[in-house]
Amino acid sequence: MDDNIGVAPLGQQIRTLRQQRGWTLAELARRAGTSAPTLHRYENGWDRFELETLRRIAAALESRLEIHLHPTAAAAGPTERPTARALVRLIAPLFWDRELRESDLAEYPDWVLERVLTSGDAAQVRAARAFFGDEAVRRAAERRGVDPRTRNYWRTILGGERNAPEGARR
Repeated sequence: MDDNIGVAPLGQQIRTLRQQRGWTLAELARRAGTSAPTLHRYENGWDRFELETLRRIAAALESRLEIHLHPTAAAAGPTERPTARALVRLIAPLFWDRELRESDLAEYPDWVLERVLTSGDAAQVRAARAFFGDEAVRRAAERRGVDPRTRNYWRTILGGERNAPEGARR
């Protein structure tokens, strides 16, 4: 039985509670001791939550944080390659600084992938990986804007040297 039927995703719940109080992202961030960009990512579906941050957000919103684990069906298999239009629709919320266009996928694949790898949720990352391929993900994971934890994760997943010297990074 799924107890979460009809329950909005966590990010939407945070946004709704924040807006009901008439708070900006900056105001909630100040009250929760976190940053507005972190809250923006959480509200827009990022699924790499930090438990302590969630506790502070819940406290600031005078809400109770409950975490439930539910068994799932078999792990998701390989993702079918999405169309450019479908991928843009899926990952567009990650590009708060400009409107993402289909042409950006071909013209700036490393930039697009860097943003998805560092800010995307599991579905966005799977779709981008299926669209661009593992070699492009490997290249994007080595970009300067990718944090070491994410870089090492992709090196492990795709095979490759961990903790390469700074000079070896693009």
